[in-house]
Amino acid sequence: MDKKYLEDRLRELGIYSDYYHRLELKPLAALLPYDEKVNCILTAFFEGSRRMLAVTDSRIVVVASGVMAQTQMLVIKRKAVRSWRFNKKFLLSSIEIVTDEKTFVFSQTQGAREKLFNWAMEQPIKEYEE
Repeated sequence: MDKKYLEDRLRELGIYSDYYHRLELKPLAALLPYDEKVNCILTAFFEGSRRMLAVTDSRIVVVASGVMAQTQMLVIKRKAVRSWRFNKKFLLSSIEIVTDEKTFVFSQTQGAREKLFNWAMEQPIKEYEE
């Protein structure tokens, strides 16, 4: 997938103006095939740094990228997710994602993304060949 295709999807979701400047979009677009559909993007703190979370129809991709830092990615397969919870608070909203192996906690996320995140997590999971 190229960055323009990803930006078009962000426009469809109504969140382009919040994320168009994020450095994480370029490595995210390079990772995703054209037929994988991005349903939600948000940012949060995870393991000590601000990360971008992208919820697609098959996985959750966590990307850290910066001008002076090497890009880091973490992929959580959606079929491995046992439960999730979006804790909406005024300034300290957080997301908890539970898999069989680990619980991931993402803090200081945008409370305004609660509906979009929950909708994205409820979408049918699509299998892609690796």
